Amino acid sequence: MAPASVPHSPTADDRRPLALRPFDRLGVQAVIATASFVAYILARVFEGPAAMALAAFGVSACGWAWLVTRALFDPARHDAVWPRLVVGVLTATGAMSVLAPEGMARDVASNLYALSGSAALLLTVIEPFQRHGCGLAPGEVRFRAAFVIGFAGLAGVSVLGVWLDPAPIQTVSAALSLIALAAAVIWRRGHPLQAPAPAPRRAATEDEVEIGGRLMALLEAEAIHTDPDLRIADVAARLNVPEHRLSRGVAALGFANFNRLINHHRIEQAKAMLTAPGPARPILLIALDCGFASVGPFNRAFKAETGVTPRAFRAGV
Repeated sequence: MAPASVPHSPTADDRRPLALRPFDRLGVQAVIATASFVAYILARVFEGPAAMALAAFGVSACGWAWLVTRALFDPARHDAVWPRLVVGVLTATGAMSVLAPEGMARDVASNLYALSGSAALLLTVIEPFQRHGCGLAPGEVRFRAAFVIGFAGLAGVSVLGVWLDPAPIQTVSAALSLIALAAAVIWRRGHPLQAPAPAPRRAATEDEVEIGGRLMALLEAEAIHTDPDLRIADVAARLNVPEHRLSRGVAALGFANFNRLINHHRIEQAKAMLTAPGPARPILLIALDCGFASVGPFNRAFKAETGVTPRAFRAGV
């Protein structure tokens, strides 16, 4: 059997061009940031409980502005978890610093808010210098330069407000930030970022193709994928090759790694069992028969491979 004949479609990579949709990463974060800036400005117009409620959310504007900046200069469809955690802390502690009664809890929240807010502001100015690649278009270079200069100007206005009359200057700074944010988002919508093109894949050597063929023969003859404790070291010992050479043989078959290959064969067997005529076999037993230790990993691996759950696949959904 020729190893190159094994069909496999790699999973979609997360880093693709920014989609021009209103509710993608950039759109959602821009809406939240806009709402926070508007709340910050309105908190200085109203009085009493309404002003406090608006201020409790408005003080998180610097954090949401940072997330928008990340989306402006990072082509990934989804942000990392840690920035969202930082902004979550900033939002919660900012609200507590406004709403909590005076005391230790409010003091701690104020200190955490000041720390996370300072970090967000610093990271905002750093973001345009990240992920530059080797060949930015002239328009992109100008956009990034304008962003840094504009941000530095707004930061200067805010610092000036500390020395003069904070309230009106900070309100003007927030309004200008809102306008600048909208302009930046509109520009990015018209000039979406493109993820770097992946490096061309190296052609498999004859040795790697031969090892891949031996691995396929072992899978066909002994169904080793049904062993839930199967490890690449075990298979390498069976084939009498070093692990790194076996990994290259797996790549020659079109799989990212050994686990992807094994799970592919397990899912193929599960698909056959799910559609077999006769009484429906329990999904847990199918998972165990195919080499999964429990039904949870089986469901996740099956959906990653096919796009649907085992139950939906059986039902023909």
